[in-house]
Amino acid sequence: MTEKEQHIIKLIHNRILEKDPAAEVILYGSHARGTPHKESDWDILILLKNVTVDKRIEQSFRHHLFDLELEIGEPISVFVYSKKDWENKYYITPFYKSIKREGKKIHDGKPVGLSELPDSKII
Repeated sequence: MTEKEQHIIKLIHNRILEKDPAAEVILYGSHARGTPHKESDWDILILLKNVTVDKRIEQSFRHHLFDLELEIGEPISVFVYSKKDWENKYYITPFYKSIKREGKKIHDGKPVGLSELPDSKII
């Protein structure tokens, strides 16, 4: 993974944790596999604890990441689920199995304070 890609992951990580410091964040898709191409987006799965996730919550994460998309000039695709639903309802889906196989955890869900987040300025 290039230095630029690592930096973008850090930016995504920080932006998500600003919204929910206890979120589990997983990168999947071509960037996780190490096979991105020019048109690849950043595929991100966000798992929330103790929350019932609805479209409003998912949209709030998408809106929170939108400015970052503009800054980096690359699309970010986000799915948001509760950790409980992900493990209990979606475990039989090909999507779940694919993420378990190829996903790269970029935050483990342990809460962090905003002061603990690494610097996230655009290069």
